[in-house]
Amino acid sequence: MRQKTRKAVSVLIVFAVLFTALPFCAKADTGKIVVLSTNDVHCNIEQVLDSSGNIKNMGYAAVSKYKKEMQAEYGNENVTLVDAGDAIQGDAIGLFSKGAYITQIMNKAGYDLAAVGNHDFDYGFESFISRTKEASFPYVCCNLTYIDSGKTVFEPYKIISYGGVKIAYIGITTPETFTKSTPAYFQNSDGQYIYSFDEDETGSRLYSAIQKSVDDARLQGADYVIAIGHLGENGSANAYKSSTVISNTTGIDALIDAHSHEIENDTCKNKAGIDVCRIQTGTKLEAIGKLIIDTSSKKISAEIVKGLSAQDKDVLDFVKDIESGFKAELEKNIGSSDVALTVTDPSTGKRLIRRGETNLGDFCADAYRDYYKTDIGITNGGGIRAGIASGAINHGNVISVYPYGDMSCAVKATGQQILDALEFSYRKYPEESGAFLQVSGISFTIDVSVASSVSVSDKDEFLAVTGERRVKNVLINGKAVVPQDEYTVSGNTYLLQKSGDGFTMFGKNVTLINAADIFDVVLLEKYIKESGTIGSGYENPYGTGRIQITGLGNKNTDSGTAESFLYEVLRGDSLWSVSQKFYQNGALWKIIYTENANIIKDPNKIYPGEMITIPLK
Repeated sequence: MRQKTRKAVSVLIVFAVLFTALPFCAKADTGKIVVLSTNDVHCNIEQVLDSSGNIKNMGYAAVSKYKKEMQAEYGNENVTLVDAGDAIQGDAIGLFSKGAYITQIMNKAGYDLAAVGNHDFDYGFESFISRTKEASFPYVCCNLTYIDSGKTVFEPYKIISYGGVKIAYIGITTPETFTKSTPAYFQNSDGQYIYSFDEDETGSRLYSAIQKSVDDARLQGADYVIAIGHLGENGSANAYKSSTVISNTTGIDALIDAHSHEIENDTCKNKAGIDVCRIQTGTKLEAIGKLIIDTSSKKISAEIVKGLSAQDKDVLDFVKDIESGFKAELEKNIGSSDVALTVTDPSTGKRLIRRGETNLGDFCADAYRDYYKTDIGITNGGGIRAGIASGAINHGNVISVYPYGDMSCAVKATGQQILDALEFSYRKYPEESGAFLQVSGISFTIDVSVASSVSVSDKDEFLAVTGERRVKNVLINGKAVVPQDEYTVSGNTYLLQKSGDGFTMFGKNVTLINAADIFDVVLLEKYIKESGTIGSGYENPYGTGRIQITGLGNKNTDSGTAESFLYEVLRGDSLWSVSQKFYQNGALWKIIYTENANIIKDPNKIYPGEMITIPLK
């Protein structure tokens, strides 16, 4: 009797356990697989609200909570969370721990897989390798190889099984990483490259590496192939853009994009003319990507998820605990400003620092020149990562501007080297470029009617200027630059000593007049303190006119120099933002409105796809 009772109790316990577990896997048979994605988080670990109280950036606790919600809906085994790179760098928490804190948080949040971003190497190659060993999830990359052996540094892909369905996740890292991180990190002590990202001018080596991984994964039984590509679109080299990669390969079912900080949810045709889903979620967790693979219909749908307020308490507490260790240091007061120092266009909210002068760019370049007492100061727009709001300025604010931990220095350079640096810097304008220089002590005009004649290496490094120059009227402290003369230049060691962003015209043999003896953060804080309350001279968010843009349009036309050109309106454009883009002055929007009065009926409304005429000044 007792034996029967024990059996009955055992059966009831088993039944109770199964019944309790049912809600967590009740929908595991939906036939759908969910792939959640993040990209370019850049250390945005917590929820951030905008001025209206709306969620601007969601934070890792929201990511973790949403993954659990999806698991409850679709089944634990049917949900995967991936990151497309550039998570561990971008703010104080990354700098203080060289990315270790971020790796710990991602482990806690439940990431399953990650691709490699260019900024993941910003604390050094070996440092990043250490982070990957600490991660509870694997990193994949099909095109980072050892030059001597040709073997990949990471596994090129990982296949995950979802019941009877297999998905291969292939990692891709932009070959621009050489110059968009630090070239020296991929070289030996003799300055020779020992790693390759399968780079060449045409992109063919990259496409071949990707195609091989796709084909190999299919041979391994993959039913679907998802590329996690730190590639980008706007501002990326054409051969390495995500759309170009798709158009030169076959077999990829969806591509999770990153690098250019854009919101993408569209399709691109592959080499066989088949539509491939592409998704990217901006930056700093302003959104989460959501791919749903319906294994019954074989269809893939994509969604951009924003504004998630629910948070995983365990992850939130974990983040708070890490923050408490250095919060007091970040809150130390440095100074104050009466004006907002910006990296964005105030009229559109879009990033401007990589394609136009801003008051923060002026301020940072001025800080270098003031500290070293040089003829000019320069800094790359891609190295200035955040603005400074008006009001009190603390240590954390300054680290957000300069999160890389770069050293600063001063060098001697010829006028010719400076001219080459300018020509190289602005070769991509009006496209974004991290190499876009913000300057001090120098002024000039960029004549965009002149096509860039800069030649670069397969690693996007400066080689030479082979034709007419688009940078003109160069003045250093009000006097025309003399190519043979020598000038003093200050900036970060990334540009002036390490060929960062491809600035090889300075190079490792540059003559130092002040060795790298102070971090850029410390130098900027010193300038803030000495400036008193910031305001005078920096009121205009678009700077003081050190960089002038002229000659927009095509130089060669039937009637000689073009007087105007056509522009296709993009999503988010306004007449003010278009005027700012091409005239560096949004207040000149009426010139464009008057020219297009037959098209634009309401100056407050222009629509994507419209072709409008931009008169040249």
